[in-house]
Amino acid sequence: MLVFFLCCCSFPAFADKGVVVKEDVCGSGNAIIETTDGWYVAAEHYSGVYLYEGDVVYGKLKTYGSEELTRADGQSGRFYIENWVSDIEEALEELCS
Repeated sequence: MLVFFLCCCSFPAFADKGVVVKEDVCGSGNAIIETTDGWYVAAEHYSGVYLYEGDVVYGKLKTYGSEELTRADGQSGRFYIENWVSDIEEALEELCS
């Protein structure tokens, strides 16, 4: 019960949830995250934890600008959200151009 309570407090209801589908995009620690509602988020790594394929992440994913993203294990990092798009190829282009 305590674990459930801690999880609910750690990841507020307003946070988006996603799964990392591409890691280290273009060799710079960037990631592409697929949200639970099907968007692909181009996230540029700035500091803190790196994201790896399969990681579940929480944060404001469908926004622009600098955001703190938190992995399910509680570790977090700063990422710049370049864009969120409906096609993974578009997300790759955002990070690699």
